[in-house]
Amino acid sequence: MSDQDVDDVAFLTGAVARSDSPVGVAKKSLYEKNGVAACSHNRALCIATVVFALLFTVAVVIAFTGPQNCTCAGEKPANFVDENWNLTKVLVPKATNGQVFPWNNIRLPTMVKPFRYNITIHPNLTTLEVHGHITIEIYVEKDTNFIVLNSQNLTITKYMVQDRKGHNLTVTRLLEYTGAQQLYLETRERFRKKHNYTLFFRFNSKLSTEFEGFYLSSYVSSDGEKRYLATTHFEPTYARAAFPCFDEPHLKARFRMTILRDRHHIALFNMPIRDTEEAGFYVGKGLLQDDFQESVEMSTYLVAFIICDYDHISNTTKKGVSVSVYTPSPYISQASFALNTATHVMDYFEDFFGIPYPLPKQDFAAIPDFGTGAMENWGLITFRETALLYDPVETSTFAHQWIAVVIAHELAHQWFGNLVTMRWWNDLWLNEGFASFLEYLGVDSLFPEWKMLDQFILDKTQPALAQDALASSHPISVPVDDPSEIKAIFDTISYSKGASILHMLGNFLKMDILQNSLNEYLNTYKFSTAETKDFWNVFSKNTNQSLEVKSIMDTWTNQMGFPLITITREGNETLVEQERFLLTTDSSNATIRLLPKSKYGYKWYIPLTYYTDLDPEVTNIVWMNMSDARFELNPDVRWIKANVNQSGFYRVMYEESMWKELISVLKKNHTLLNPADRANLIDDAFTLCRAGLLNASVPLELSSYLLKERDYVPWSTAIEHFHAWSRRLSEGLSYKLFLQYMKKLLTPIADYVGWDNKGSHLDKIMRSSILATAVMYGLNDTVSRAKGEFQRWMLYNKSISPDFKEVVYSAGIKYGGSAEWQHCWNIYNSTNIPSEKRLMLKALGVASDPWILQRYLLYSLDRSIIKAQDMKIVLAVVASNPEGRLLAWRHLKAYWPTMHSTFGNATFMMGSLISAVTTHLSTPYDLYEVTTYFNGMDVGSAARILEQSIETIKLNVNWVRNNDADIYRWLKNYLE
Repeated sequence: MSDQDVDDVAFLTGAVARSDSPVGVAKKSLYEKNGVAACSHNRALCIATVVFALLFTVAVVIAFTGPQNCTCAGEKPANFVDENWNLTKVLVPKATNGQVFPWNNIRLPTMVKPFRYNITIHPNLTTLEVHGHITIEIYVEKDTNFIVLNSQNLTITKYMVQDRKGHNLTVTRLLEYTGAQQLYLETRERFRKKHNYTLFFRFNSKLSTEFEGFYLSSYVSSDGEKRYLATTHFEPTYARAAFPCFDEPHLKARFRMTILRDRHHIALFNMPIRDTEEAGFYVGKGLLQDDFQESVEMSTYLVAFIICDYDHISNTTKKGVSVSVYTPSPYISQASFALNTATHVMDYFEDFFGIPYPLPKQDFAAIPDFGTGAMENWGLITFRETALLYDPVETSTFAHQWIAVVIAHELAHQWFGNLVTMRWWNDLWLNEGFASFLEYLGVDSLFPEWKMLDQFILDKTQPALAQDALASSHPISVPVDDPSEIKAIFDTISYSKGASILHMLGNFLKMDILQNSLNEYLNTYKFSTAETKDFWNVFSKNTNQSLEVKSIMDTWTNQMGFPLITITREGNETLVEQERFLLTTDSSNATIRLLPKSKYGYKWYIPLTYYTDLDPEVTNIVWMNMSDARFELNPDVRWIKANVNQSGFYRVMYEESMWKELISVLKKNHTLLNPADRANLIDDAFTLCRAGLLNASVPLELSSYLLKERDYVPWSTAIEHFHAWSRRLSEGLSYKLFLQYMKKLLTPIADYVGWDNKGSHLDKIMRSSILATAVMYGLNDTVSRAKGEFQRWMLYNKSISPDFKEVVYSAGIKYGGSAEWQHCWNIYNSTNIPSEKRLMLKALGVASDPWILQRYLLYSLDRSIIKAQDMKIVLAVVASNPEGRLLAWRHLKAYWPTMHSTFGNATFMMGSLISAVTTHLSTPYDLYEVTTYFNGMDVGSAARILEQSIETIKLNVNWVRNNDADIYRWLKNYLE
């Protein structure tokens, strides 16, 4: 039965299926009597005879009617090209003029390769109109009479094709299919194999008001005037919205750019300006024309250009590369840190990779309206303002570190992603996983005292483990085709899991082998593209084939999830078993049976590391080759700590007696384990409890050692889990006792960190984190001190140290009233420090008054007050506030269409809004509300995030149901 047949049956049987609808019930009363059709025998025979005669007549007509000039559904039309055609397909693509679009594949044909683009573009920042023309020089690898390329929301006004001798080819058709964002160009003469041709297009478009393609942004100058700029964001598939192109990463080409602009503007491109001249009277009075140097070979998504009135500061690397930071004039004083960091990290990466940066310049530009943190356009990196601008008087230590990390991440991309690019988006992690790992090396080279590698497990490993434990996760290398599928994989798995498995690889191969392999990989594939298998093959070569790196790492990249290692003592032997770890609400494991099949059977090659109490300085390694393993231990060993420094991407389950031993060690002398291992035990215990594998008493008993803990990494790990418990338990029996427990744990560490802004970088970050947590849980001494600081600041303008601002602002707003909130709101609207604005947005959402929170949510809809890109911050902080959780959800429901119209296809943002608002919900009614509201709704590339959010709510509901009573009992006993 074809799909069309299924639809016909559904249509014919639909009357039955719909008979229970209100309309169906009404029709029953008209046509039925006691549910049985009622008519006479003779009348029934008469009706049957007439129907049969009609059917016979129709059949004869169909049989003897000649062929028609139409494309029937399910029939392959003439001149229709589809490499994957089958007769069950019913959706034949239609061009905008109603004709059949002859190419039916979201991917472009392989017989044509572009090698040079010449682009001329003139954006009008007043009318938002864009006029442009482009020539694309192509090389034909196979005879053809058609070409397919990408275009989105462009009006093509003129087109032409020439051969290499300048002769015009006759274009017989130019069709556009908006569903695949493609143009189909057909010629009478054939494009001949191994020949070059030139495509010419003249086009018009509008500057986008979303954060993608070629779009409009604005800022307010020092004198209060609104200034406009035009900028680009093309990753992953938005270059086609700026100019017609072959918009796939493997189709690299050189780019020449010409930009027409007003005299009071400047133009920036990936390459330096070659020449500027008068544009001439025919395109507008007073315009200037900037011609830029030709680029190296690069993918379309890395092209970038900006028309603005920015100021800039510059420096030069050791090898003579010009580095500049461009910002709106009010912010130029905050650009020095970014410039100095970038110059140093550029030098470091050139030495580390052994490959010079291949462009003559590297520009950084702060963009006021920007959907992500930053974008690695080659030679012209764009940033959200808060990710680039640093004020030493106003910006906190944590924000300072974040700016450095983002800069290093984008600079790592200049090699991993730009110089060597993934062949297709299924290997996005080759860009993002590598940059997310290398960013830590880059920052560590400049600020070794920051101990960035100690923080790696907090920022990458632990969040990735949390995400990858969901049934709705995905493999690192995942098949994608449609643009919405591509956008959906820009997530924690591609970034942080990718970085984590590289961290694990570096630990068992050692850093010199890792560095040599990176060097060889970049040299082998520079200015080209690669796949994951190419990378692993280089690693195997650098281990002298002693390790089949590809076989090992394929089990980590080609299947979703990660292993749970269960350790059991059996006399002198220790048994270690592996199985997939999954957070599931289904005790029968039906969820696991429904998961995608894995050719590896959800088994991994695991470098299991451990040490024991008898020799804690020696790290042992046991290879689990997609199997379980056994090893001998001295019978005097009392405890084992596995996954040393949490460097492996797996979790560990100890038997009950071993958990007791480890908890005992932590309570008696926790320093026998290093901070990363203490954090790892906290992370595993709380997560295994979430999965239903450990009773809640185990993580609670373990966490009680924190009374003596003084290190940042364990405390940061614990705080993350405590916050999650607090949100889930807020309507539960144990919540009040939990708050008492938190105050008891936080009292000694809050006293320890104190209010003197001194100590190391990590000391300062920990102090801010601990005091902010103490304010959240109502620790009296901290709240009193913070409220006093707030009053002195509000009433007497007494300055606050940047690292105490979050603590003081939060205390003033949470425990204050409308006057305190309004004062902070006024500061938000008047400051020109991006990091201060961001901090205020977070603090404003911790208010205890629902009326204030409701007003704040409404403010977030006003683009003249709060930038669209900051809407997520507002929703997230209100949703995590017990007083605002339901307000945030109702707000999302009420204004979903408004938000969708604001962000359009920029579903990075739409997905993050869903996640921010829903993942704290934890009651059966919450689950019903969310699933009912989104049921049947097309949320585009946010579909995976929606699925993960619903799965998370289910887990929350199940966890509270199963653990609330146990938590209450343990806390009651402990506190008494």
